[in-house]
Amino acid sequence: MVKLRTRTGRLVLSLSLALGASGVMPAWGEDPAKPEAPKTDVPAATPDPEKDGQKPAGAKPDVKPEPPQPKPRVKVQKIDGKELLKVEGADAPDHGNAVEKKKLVAKVSDEAKAELAKITAAYKALTALELAGTLSADIKVGGQAQQERAQITGSFAAPNKFRHEVKDDVVVGSTGTQAYAYRPAKNDYKTAEAPKDRVASDKFPSPMKDLLQMQNPALLCALLDDAGKFLEEDIAEVSKAADLKIDGKVYTQLAFKAPKESYTVAIDPATHLIRRVVLEMKQHIKEAGREDVETFVLTFDYTSVQANGTPRAEAFAWAVPGGAKDQGAAETEGGEAAALAGKAAPDFTLNGLDGKPVSLKDQRGSVVILDFWATWCGPCIQSLPQLNKLHAELTKDGKSVKTYAIDLEEPKEKVQPVAAKVCPDLHVLLDADSSVSEKYGVSGIPQTVVIGKDGKVKKVFVGGGQDAKIRAAVEKALKE
Repeated sequence: MVKLRTRTGRLVLSLSLALGASGVMPAWGEDPAKPEAPKTDVPAATPDPEKDGQKPAGAKPDVKPEPPQPKPRVKVQKIDGKELLKVEGADAPDHGNAVEKKKLVAKVSDEAKAELAKITAAYKALTALELAGTLSADIKVGGQAQQERAQITGSFAAPNKFRHEVKDDVVVGSTGTQAYAYRPAKNDYKTAEAPKDRVASDKFPSPMKDLLQMQNPALLCALLDDAGKFLEEDIAEVSKAADLKIDGKVYTQLAFKAPKESYTVAIDPATHLIRRVVLEMKQHIKEAGREDVETFVLTFDYTSVQANGTPRAEAFAWAVPGGAKDQGAAETEGGEAAALAGKAAPDFTLNGLDGKPVSLKDQRGSVVILDFWATWCGPCIQSLPQLNKLHAELTKDGKSVKTYAIDLEEPKEKVQPVAAKVCPDLHVLLDADSSVSEKYGVSGIPQTVVIGKDGKVKKVFVGGGQDAKIRAAVEKALKE
């Protein structure tokens, strides 16, 4: 699912991408897949890491004129398997039928292989770890430059206690029995059973893993059973790079290359622990739809790395703050959008790709399916062909079903060619200012709403991979 949330003026790379896990772009963190414009007097496009894939805001650069695009008001979150320094939720879709992606098998040089083995051994041998540093973004989109910086800290006590914090943003941790992610600003949280020991990356609970992978990868390495293997996941090539000098000290450096991103990891030659990670995402952002991106670099700089000290026990204590909302429970029930179930569906009128208006009130007597999506949303592109197939099957059988794919804040010229490939049988509507998505409580996409013949909302689904449930809800509505 793609979550839609932006914070201008400071770096918020909380990849709550994992606040879900069903092909939704998550909501508790950010996915630097779509740059959004920096705050300046000149209209621009500022990158928004949280919306794991949100559409950039602001006007386009003079250098490359293109149709104006409204500033997105909804934020996006992705929930389909993200890896350490891979912002996969933001992958630019191929706009073809959904095809299962083949896992990359990295080509690892002998020198790199030896260093990765040392990294794995070093992190597995840790009994405790204290980290402090910064997470910064150096971004230039549409001719507008933006630099952001956030303070990060991390604590670890073997085998499974930890605490990660981004100043003024999010706290993630484990008491040893319970893992949690807490947002003070919203006073909401998510919890999961804590792994009893170090585990593989795909066994670590979300959104905790996703938040750590985008905010504190070195701390995450201490929590996994094979840090070296994790670093090379979804990477095409790993090699030894030139040594890097930081503050007068020389560090070993590894270079990781993938089709859409590359990153380097500076390793302390004495401890084999991470000192700095630099992630270059320019190509990724370009393919996600921002061709006017000139620079998009994220840097994790660990200025203090203290291994095997005596951790403070209170660092790992946590209790639900007073009045805090269990966001996990709310999302299981569909969150804000699910509250619409049983109520009259909010009316709206939107123009289709043909320029003709469509009003919901005119569809009374038919079962209506609304699917909120965007061309840059990977999970949406994966799920739309299935919805198209369902619509085609039902209408072929003479069922009274109207299906509308409602695109968020994108121009017709961008939407039309993509829709022609992924949902040719669906009526595509343009929600240019997200006014309709707001009425339907859309906080992450894809979001699918099933409306009965009586005009009432029957069911709301947030995230991809729910084709069987959507079919069941539609068939039930047809019988009512």
